[in-house]
Amino acid sequence: KKVVWAMSHGWRGQHDAALLANGRMLLFNNFSRPIGGDPQDQRSQVMEFDPLTQQVTWSYGRAASTGMFSALFGASQRLPNGNTLITESDDGRAIEVAPDGQIVWEFNNPHTAGPKDELVAVIPKVFRVSSDQPWLER
Repeated sequence: KKVVWAMSHGWRGQHDAALLANGRMLLFNNFSRPIGGDPQDQRSQVMEFDPLTQQVTWSYGRAASTGMFSALFGASQRLPNGNTLITESDDGRAIEVAPDGQIVWEFNNPHTAGPKDELVAVIPKVFRVSSDQPWLER
């Protein structure tokens, strides 16, 4: 019932943390903004960092070009091939990103709602499962 480790790193709304095999952590940070940037310029980001040195070793989503933002939810999963599966929940989008930041697979939820179909159906979390899972039907 005590805190044994804590870290602050300019993030807000971080969650879905996972300890990776290399000793680093992967997490989804809902509210990230460029250093010295406009506080209204909120973006989401997935980041891998070393909990001992606090060094961020990989990230995706902070750049404006990604357009990634999910205010409430979001998730990430490091895949066996080294890519990262990212769920941008609020926009109903899931992507697989290579270590160099290239999107290699993308899904945009086609289901919408609202009087003008302006509401996108949320995807809470996407998981990649291998084809050799015993519970999958063949």
